[in-house]
Amino acid sequence: MKNSAKSTFIFLLLLSFNSAFAINPDREYIRTPDSVKWAYQQLEIHTADGFRLNTWIYEAKPEKDRDTVLILAYPDAGNMSYFVYHAAILANAGYTVVTFDYRGFGKSQDFEIQKEYLYYKEFAWDLEAVVETISKNIPNKKMGIWAMSMGTTIASRAYPQIKNQIDFIIGEGFVTDPDGIVEYYKEQGKEILLPEDSKDFEKSIESIDCPLLILTASNDKITTHASAMKLQQKLGTNCSIIRYEGDHLTGFQVDYDNMGFGGWFLNELEEFLLYKS
Repeated sequence: MKNSAKSTFIFLLLLSFNSAFAINPDREYIRTPDSVKWAYQQLEIHTADGFRLNTWIYEAKPEKDRDTVLILAYPDAGNMSYFVYHAAILANAGYTVVTFDYRGFGKSQDFEIQKEYLYYKEFAWDLEAVVETISKNIPNKKMGIWAMSMGTTIASRAYPQIKNQIDFIIGEGFVTDPDGIVEYYKEQGKEILLPEDSKDFEKSIESIDCPLLILTASNDKITTHASAMKLQQKLGTNCSIIRYEGDHLTGFQVDYDNMGFGGWFLNELEEFLLYKS
């Protein structure tokens, strides 16, 4: 794909993720890793409660291999094919990247979804299964969760179960206060539902004690910089926050003209891992 067409696609894609919180799975893939000529493995993973998940493992560029695995927990719309460019950029920089579809998304097993929910705790079970399988299949490497928006709720809820298997979390559009999001949208005339008592979420997120990097957007009115700072006060020095100029989930677009798509994000990730992980 030519750069101009690719840029247009990415712009339209990010517009879809900047809409109101609503779970909106896509069952069809818009591309696969081989469409960008990247070597990958397709792996079927089964959850503890019997669901089948589809997974892609992007091989790290051999001459740059960083011995680090990034597992993507993506937002509430689309499927893992929407992040082929993102994953390929990170794989090209030397990271082994694992993407998977939550139950009910992409080619993973069917699951009835009510779009008004902020997240499903079952998606955390999906992440737990992926971490468990990948930690066995790809041993002796650092492993981290790369989470975006709803994916940050999944990473937080799964953390008590995966904490001994992962080394770090990097999250963009980090959800820290589900009740606050519900109240915000209530004021806007939109109903958002929680799948469980928010105290369960609070207990999980406040248990995070691995290195955590949160990227906040200046124009994000929901997952705000201020809310991330409040979480940092609770978690302490393991939690780092970087604020960028832009909208919700546009970290890969920062300084696009000078650094290209994903360049700024990649630099921040590398610096974080150098000093924190």
